[in-house]
Amino acid sequence: MLGIVLAITASFCWGAGAIFTRLGLQNIKVSAGAFISMLSSVLLVGLLTLAMNFDDVVHLSPAALLWFALVGIVNFVLGRQFNFAAIRYIGVTKASPLFAAAPLFAMLLALIFLGESVNVAIIIGTLVLVPGLYLVVTSG
Repeated sequence: MLGIVLAITASFCWGAGAIFTRLGLQNIKVSAGAFISMLSSVLLVGLLTLAMNFDDVVHLSPAALLWFALVGIVNFVLGRQFNFAAIRYIGVTKASPLFAAAPLFAMLLALIFLGESVNVAIIIGTLVLVPGLYLVVTSG
């Protein structure tokens, strides 16, 4: 149950973040908004992590450091930049549902790079996701 509550809370935060992004981008460029957003994120999470998990940071393996550095670049830098640009150009109501394609890409990459398998539920979920994305893209 806790996992579900956390996932819903995260979804709410992402939805609210999209609204804040749209409001913030009214008078500045996408890259400036992404920079300010990243800076505030790094400061807050840095302070919290050092205060609560200092030992984990000090004893981080080189492999874990590399993987999380790649997450930071791909997800938080590039993903945020493209996310903000999409919100600016097509709006929150159209851009946010398109971000729901993330599980589709995660599934495909997990199949290719991690050798994970799919089951009937994953295939059905994907088949439901694709027409929904099509409807969002083709809507007025």
